[in-house]
Amino acid sequence: MFRKLLPFLALAVALTGCIEFERQTMTYEHDAKADTLRIHQTYHGIYGADDVTQLSAQEREQLADVMKGQRTFFFANWIFELNVEGFKEELAGAVDPKTNSLEEAYRRAKTNVLALLVANVRVENGKFYLDDKGQPCGTQRVTLRNVSKLLEAGNVFARKALEVAMKGKETATERELINASLARPEPFITLVGQQIRFRFPLSKAEFDKLDEGDEKLRHFFAEFARIGGAMSHEKGEVHMQFGRTDATRETVTLPMAGKESYRGNALAHLRDTFGLAKDFDPKKDMEGFLRAKAAAPKK
Repeated sequence: MFRKLLPFLALAVALTGCIEFERQTMTYEHDAKADTLRIHQTYHGIYGADDVTQLSAQEREQLADVMKGQRTFFFANWIFELNVEGFKEELAGAVDPKTNSLEEAYRRAKTNVLALLVANVRVENGKFYLDDKGQPCGTQRVTLRNVSKLLEAGNVFARKALEVAMKGKETATERELINASLARPEPFITLVGQQIRFRFPLSKAEFDKLDEGDEKLRHFFAEFARIGGAMSHEKGEVHMQFGRTDATRETVTLPMAGKESYRGNALAHLRDTFGLAKDFDPKKDMEGFLRAKAAAPKK
């Protein structure tokens, strides 16, 4: 879903298979003085969509890849993600721009973002455990340093990506939509206190059809609004916002907007391959991570 909504932020490397989870909890603290964002992730009800009875070979491979690398996911069925190892691979294959063309400027901006992400993102995999419903869950601890530099580079990349996208649009209406968005001085991504904001061009007709015929996506948007999120359409743009500028911490739990429903086909593989922690409390794990990181001496 977010890949459709945020095409110019498509830095994620999409998984090609169908590992999913029923809902996700993200608790985060943005420490402006330390220029650091710390995120504790909990994935509730992990399952596979390929086979009702068990994980497919591809899904088992995906889980192994996540456990050995630095990869974390944000509210979109394991599609919108930060993948540090994938970013390293992209950087290794990057070619230095030889011209000042728009396309080369776009590639230069993307390479800059990738390098900053590799240098400043740390993902630590936590425990798998069973919740009170007997469903397998997992945790991760994510740290992003030099957040102001990441945001600045991300906004430059977003602008270049939109400029490239505008060249490829066939109709004058589409080009005008993007051009109007580019003409506005506000950043495309902002983080003030704990408030995260996105803006991106999208026609009103497309905005009105985002959840058309999709009950799970409609439920996702409703839950997002219920917990304090906002999404609106103004002057040819979608504006999304979550969190408070004066808070010290925010927590968001949202259902996934997938086509499938939870089934217990991942439980045996998770238990036998990675183990399930007994008496594990994700809230205590979250508190321990945030307290420890907040108390850590500055280097």
